Amino acid sequence: MLDLSAGPVHISVEAGIGGTSLCLSLAAAVLESNSRVVWLGRHTLDSKRTRGIFTGLNESQLERLFVVEFGEDLLTRATALKPLIDRLDELDLVVIDDWCSASGRAAATDLQAVRSLIKAAENTRMILTAKAYESPAGGGDVWRSRGEQLSGVRQLWLLREEGIRNYRTLVDGENRTRLVLREAGFFPA
Repeated sequence: MLDLSAGPVHISVEAGIGGTSLCLSLAAAVLESNSRVVWLGRHTLDSKRTRGIFTGLNESQLERLFVVEFGEDLLTRATALKPLIDRLDELDLVVIDDWCSASGRAAATDLQAVRSLIKAAENTRMILTAKAYESPAGGGDVWRSRGEQLSGVRQLWLLREEGIRNYRTLVDGENRTRLVLREAGFFPA
């Protein structure tokens, strides 16, 4: 569904279409392979959605998941987690869900935290998510990201497919992957 071996990815997500579910689906695949996932989220994970996506995982696999809610203080949590993240390997995954506020520009402390985490996770896979919004200027680039372009991070977009309720498009440069969202997460359509 998404190649995470080529360095960190930043997924800008149209609001309310399942960005967290996409990351949970990718995290489930990593946990299924008995690797570790460190999840940092601005908000608490929805238990019903998480249970639906992680339903096939056993207790041993679930014990490899570390979830931290950072609220409005990503920098403090990032500093505390750096020793753990430093110990991850190339098969593990770090997810930073909604790393910046859904409105306005990314806070300087959030940018500092993300840059620090990207550096700490240089030996592992990483996904960062931020909300996308429609550009008020119009023109060629319809979508913009709340999180600014980060150096050395590949920019992707998760967008709603017009007219089809549970279908999404994951845009990675020129590549477009059609996905369907189900109770058990995202799957190739």
